[in-house]
Amino acid sequence: MGFFDKALKKVQDVGENIAASANNVKTVVETSVQDTMEITGLKRQIRELEKEMDAQYLQIGKKYAEFVADMDDAEPETAENEAAEAETTEATESSEVIDEVKEEAIDEVKAEAAAETVDEAKEEAADETIDEVKAEDTAETIDEEKEVSEEPAEDKVAEESDEDEEPVFDVSDFLTIIKQDQAKKKELENQLAEVEKRAKQNTLLREKTKAEESFEQEKGVLDKALAMEIISKEEYEQKLNIARKKVENFEEIKKIEQQFEMGIITKEEKDEKINAILNA
Repeated sequence: MGFFDKALKKVQDVGENIAASANNVKTVVETSVQDTMEITGLKRQIRELEKEMDAQYLQIGKKYAEFVADMDDAEPETAENEAAEAETTEATESSEVIDEVKEEAIDEVKAEAAAETVDEAKEEAADETIDEVKAEDTAETIDEEKEVSEEPAEDKVAEESDEDEEPVFDVSDFLTIIKQDQAKKKELENQLAEVEKRAKQNTLLREKTKAEESFEQEKGVLDKALAMEIISKEEYEQKLNIARKKVENFEEIKKIEQQFEMGIITKEEKDEKINAILNA
């Protein structure tokens, strides 16, 4: 095979290698786009859940403010209830006094009737009958006054029972929704962590694929130069060995570059470490 035939064969091989590398890069790039879209979608869902939970927390705050306001409004009612109780007690005491007066009035009438002689009793029978009627009328009047004095008190007690209901601070519905949203958010965060981990691995793979592509291109140039006898076999092997080590030690070299980017090492230290790996 002549010189130009060898050179042409090397160029064809290089072209095939570059085409294969391009297909690999395309696959990795498509995977990267898919990961990015999935990460974006998960983050959007998490933000929506956080907004929903914030809305529920706002409703709880509003509910609490209304509860406090209701409690403040209930305090004057308590004072009114105490006044009503005092009126009821006063009415009861008045009723007891009225009963005592009634009994004393009847006892006095009976005592006067017993103290009189039989003759006087006959003569004054009509008068006594009238007095008894008056006493009974007085008693009935006292009973009626007692009933009237007690009726408002009973009404007030009934009103108190209706007004005794205190405001209730119930936010169980809001808390149920928040709990459900928190569970969904936790699940989405776990999914996001898995996708981000996979995306990081894919990014590393994509960079390694680029390094392999760069190696193939560099090897193609070296093969062409060797075929054209531009470089010696020894130079070819030396340069190809360095290019190969860039791929074989890709992850270690990547860590050294990250150390430099984070300011952990200087540029001189970075170059020194990388050269030590490539020339080992």
